[in-house]
Amino acid sequence: MPEPANPQSAVEAAERMLHRGEPLLAFNAAQETLRAFPGHLRLRQLQALALARSGDAARAGALLQALVDEGHGDAETLGMLARTHKDLAQAAEAGQRSRHLEAAMRLYERAWRDAVGRGASDDALYAGINAAAAAALSGDLARAKAIAAEVRDLGRRGDAPGADASARYWREATLGEAAFILGENAAAAAHYAAAAKLAEGRAGDLGSTRRQARLLAACLPGADPSAYSALAAAPVLVFTGHMVDAPGRPNPRFPAALEPAVREALRSRIAAIRPVAAYGSAACGADLLCLELVREMGGETHVVLPFPAREFRDASVDFAGGDWGERFERSLAAADSVTVTSDHRASGSTATYEYSNLVVTGMGRLRARLLDAPLRGLAAWDPAAAGAAGGAASLVSLWEARGIATDRVDIGELRGTKSVPPATPAPAAPAPAVRHEMRAMLFADAVGYSQLAEDQIPGYITGFLGTVAQLNARTAHRFEHVETAGDGLYMVFRDAADAGRYALELNAMVAAFDRKACGLPPEFSLRIALHCGPVHCARDPITGLPIYTGPHTSRAARIEPITPPGQVYASSAFAAVAAAGGADGLQMNYVGRIPLAKGYGTLGLYHVLPAH
Repeated sequence: MPEPANPQSAVEAAERMLHRGEPLLAFNAAQETLRAFPGHLRLRQLQALALARSGDAARAGALLQALVDEGHGDAETLGMLARTHKDLAQAAEAGQRSRHLEAAMRLYERAWRDAVGRGASDDALYAGINAAAAAALSGDLARAKAIAAEVRDLGRRGDAPGADASARYWREATLGEAAFILGENAAAAAHYAAAAKLAEGRAGDLGSTRRQARLLAACLPGADPSAYSALAAAPVLVFTGHMVDAPGRPNPRFPAALEPAVREALRSRIAAIRPVAAYGSAACGADLLCLELVREMGGETHVVLPFPAREFRDASVDFAGGDWGERFERSLAAADSVTVTSDHRASGSTATYEYSNLVVTGMGRLRARLLDAPLRGLAAWDPAAAGAAGGAASLVSLWEARGIATDRVDIGELRGTKSVPPATPAPAAPAPAVRHEMRAMLFADAVGYSQLAEDQIPGYITGFLGTVAQLNARTAHRFEHVETAGDGLYMVFRDAADAGRYALELNAMVAAFDRKACGLPPEFSLRIALHCGPVHCARDPITGLPIYTGPHTSRAARIEPITPPGQVYASSAFAAVAAAGGADGLQMNYVGRIPLAKGYGTLGLYHVLPAH
């Protein structure tokens, strides 16, 4: 993360992350430095653009409208604000759609005319082509073609002296879009192909161009979708596989001598896939081989560890000996991100690994959605070998269930062609298992409860809590456990998406709740927070009731106090696990890295809303 004292380095970092298709990291880069430089124009623009690219057009639009209201009427700000209206139009009903598209056209044309008047050709190209696209999307094809022709003439004058890769990319993409709007499919294909050749390291920009072309293809008569086939996205990869065998394994699965053969088989698969980014763990064996090969081929690597690196290295790397420990450290140092899903290892439990696998899958799926890219799986494993929960076999089963196409390297088949050296003594067996299970947790707090008078408490209990009880009796989103304590509500769910859907039902119920009839103040509301992770499941020796507790329960409780009243916030882990399961009905908009209550550190949080 750039130093707060250097806003220019934050600008460069945020722009780089946006080009790569990492709007969440771009938002964080801008957010951190804006705390020290709250008025920095470019950082505020980039923060808004990051929100728009991550799907939160409404919040992005509010930030940009504030800039315009402050007098920043430059083409960049106006164009970004217009983009948010265009995005909002895609999810709006007919009347609202027209209003948003008209606002987008008006802003784009204002920015375009301003840029042309100033001789700012790059700004003029950006605003002009988007004005043409907005006209096409609203059904005014004559206007769209007239603007597109002017933009094409401007673009044909060539790049400005010293134009960088970004300017060259956008010029070719703009000429492709202008030709597409004008019905010149062959010319569009040529320009889009030229843009694609300039797009190395610009997966985010390529995704924006591709989405725009797809929208236009749906409304332009005679448009040929093959014209933008060169813009096809490289896949996002999630990977898994067996560790190298522990010394003395009685039935060899991935003996150390097999590493060269597995490496070459993985190299062939990864070279064919050419992923833009790869997500997985970093155990000795298949994981580290995948990380090394993806990095070697120029892709991003994102490491997800089930617990802190030192403990993970002890458990899943060093036992194999050789240089695996050094390779582990190099892979972590070279990774684009390292995520640790739990603060501690639960000895003898597989739940920590199962959780990490869900986060890997969900992070890959969320990134693929951001990039408008396919998600692929890659597994190096022996299908005939017995697999434990949380291992490669269970992850492959999850991918199959979720429809993720998975390439496989059959280690059993490779092993059959190689001579395996004799084994040495095996390590001691792990400690007996304890009961940790994956659960989603909801914490809610009644805002204003502490200010209630004694005579208002009965209304709170019978009126408000009674209404929650009625919701619980009819909801389709079943919970496993519920507790109340004064102003607090704690619920446990088996399924993260169910927890999210219930949270939205609860939030809607509170919004419609008749406070006056129960003698409660008009500002009475709820803050609702969501998290998921492995929890210790037991029975409370004092009450005899079920108990679900552990560090992840504490993490969920720390999110609730910083959630705005009337909203639902969730951890990034919750967003990933829900995405791994599909998360139908949920829209999760990134909020940023927010300091948690009681000095618990910072956490990436999402605002959970009903899906459009």
